[in-house]
Parts: sequence; C-alpha cells; structure tokens
Amino acid sequence: MSDNDTSKDALRDSSDESNISKASYFLTSKLGLEKIEPFSLSSFFSEVFKKHPKGEIENLFTVGSEITTPKLTAHMSVMPNPWIFFRIFMGAFLIYFIFLLSWKEYRNINVVPGLIITGSFAVPLAVLILFYELNTPRNVSIVRLIQLVFFGGTLSILLSLLLFDVTPLLGVFGASAAGFVEEAGKLAAVIIVLNYASADRYRYRLNALLFGAAVGAGFAAFESAGYALRIGLKDADAMLDNITLRGAMSPFAHVAWTAIAASAFWISRKKHKSIPDTLFSRDFLILFSAPVALHFVWNLPFTGIFLLKFWVLGAIAWVIIFSLIQSGLKEIAAMSDDSDTKLKEDTT
Repeated sequence: MSDNDTSKDALRDSSDESNISKASYFLTSKLGLEKIEPFSLSSFFSEVFKKHPKGEIENLFTVGSEITTPKLTAHMSVMPNPWIFFRIFMGAFLIYFIFLLSWKEYRNINVVPGLIITGSFAVPLAVLILFYELNTPRNVSIVRLIQLVFFGGTLSILLSLLLFDVTPLLGVFGASAAGFVEEAGKLAAVIIVLNYASADRYRYRLNALLFGAAVGAGFAAFESAGYALRIGLKDADAMLDNITLRGAMSPFAHVAWTAIAASAFWISRKKHKSIPDTLFSRDFLILFSAPVALHFVWNLPFTGIFLLKFWVLGAIAWVIIFSLIQSGLKEIAAMSDDSDTKLKEDTT
C-alpha cells in the first residue's frame, strides 16, 4: 500500500470518528448531559481476556456492606476496566449450553425449566455485573443487588401490568405502548425500592445507574422467561430462537433503559423538594424521554437489514450511559477532593 493510500485511510478513519463524535455530542447536548470525552473501547475492555488472581472476583463481591464499604478516594473517579462480567457471562453460557445439549440429546421435559431460566438470565445478569464493576465507590453489596433484581424486577412487572390494565395506551399504540407503560412501571419500582434505601449511604450517580440496571435486569429476565415458556408450549425450536435473540439484544434494552430512567430521577431528585416535583420537572422529563422513545421505537414493527434498528437504538442508549458514567466519575472526583480537603483542614 502506498503512503498516499495510507494517508487517505487515516483521513477517512479520522472523519468517521469526527462524525461519531458529532452525533454523540448532538445527542448528549439535547438531553442536558455532558459531552463524552474521548476514550478507547479497546482500552475499556482491555482486562477482559487477561489472567486475574482467583480471589479477585471474591474480593469484589465481598464489599458494599456497612462495614466493608471502602473509604471514598480520588482513585475511584478513574474509569475502570471491567472484566468480571465476561466471566459471569461465560459461566452462565456454559450452563445454558449443558442444558441445551441435554435437551437436544434426550428431549426430556425436565430440562426445559433450566434451559429457560439460564437462557433468560445469562445476559441480563452479565450486563448487570458490568454496571456493578462500574460502581467504583463499591458501596452496594451483592446481597442488595440480588434484592433489587428479584424484588424490583417482579414489582416492575406487576406495576406495568397494572398500568396496561388501567390505561388505553395498548389499544392506541399497540406493542409500542410498552415504551410508556413499562418504563413508567420500572421507574416506579426503582422509586419504591429507593424509598427504603439510605440516602446517605447510596448518594452517588453511579448508584442510580446500578439500581436501575438491577431492576431492568430482573424485568428483562422474567419477561424473557415468560415469552420462552409461552412460545415453548407450541414450538420448542422457536423457543430456543427466541431465547437466543432476546439474549443477544438484552444489553441494549431493559437493562440500559432502566439505568437511564433511574439516573434521570436520581439527578433531578436532588434539585427538587418532593417526588411529584421531580417527576414533573423539565430536566427529569427530558432525560426520561430517552428510554421511553428508545423502547417505543424498539417495539415498532420493523427491524431493518441485519436487525439494524436494534443496533442503532442500542448504540444511542450506551452513548447516554457512558455520558452518565463520566459525570458520575466526575462527581466522585469532586466528593473525594472535598473529603480530602476537609480531612487536611481537620488535622491542621
């Protein structure tokens, strides 16, 4: 390849990056979020395939209680390099594969519940662990996370069913009504759960992302299991296809949407005196409109070539999430600096 061709490729790559950056900035600015500072996805995931000490996973999962939450430091404001989520996914996938192999070989109906459960929970839980790793203050325990997944997930399904029942949206918008109903139901579950959580202990923006992701993961997994059961009663092969498709799409759907919705509420709640004031505030409604719109379009009856619609919507969701992560890390930096300054003043 000539030097001229190389320079053309470099210019083209630079132009592509510039266009992506412009599109990202346009989106975040319209939602009242920070512009995403340049960073490398390859660097972000650089620890995924590296060898780690066996006890490192255990160490991460033994923090977050009242006595095991570490002190806030400036180091926690650095973008982490998550990797445990991938180990969780591979472990869950291996279990799913064993169930799948057992079903293919023996067609024993007793295998189906395990097939549905592992297939429905594998990816949502792996994505949730990604958010857990991004929660750098390490102030949320794995026990609390499990509570959020199961209680928040089931409560959000109940609230969504109730909203579907008492509103005419399903008849008006069809499947896309879920954009309004389910996002409202999941957010209501998050708010109810947060009402019983300590505001002093869980006071960071990164906590909001994690709590929303946990409720979204529970909702996604239970909903996927329900679809798998319904389809499986008629066609086992169609059930497997559905599990595979929903698993592949789940990082871009409920987990991401509810993380954004919870962040919208969390950020606005600190500016307003009451929950009703928060829910009707302009800043909350602007950011909350993002998951509602993404979910609404997601359910419209078109996909595009190679499921293009879902990939584009997923990219938009994660641009928003990375902006929220960035602002959450800056919040940690500011709070850790304040605490360090105060500590110095107290000791002088």
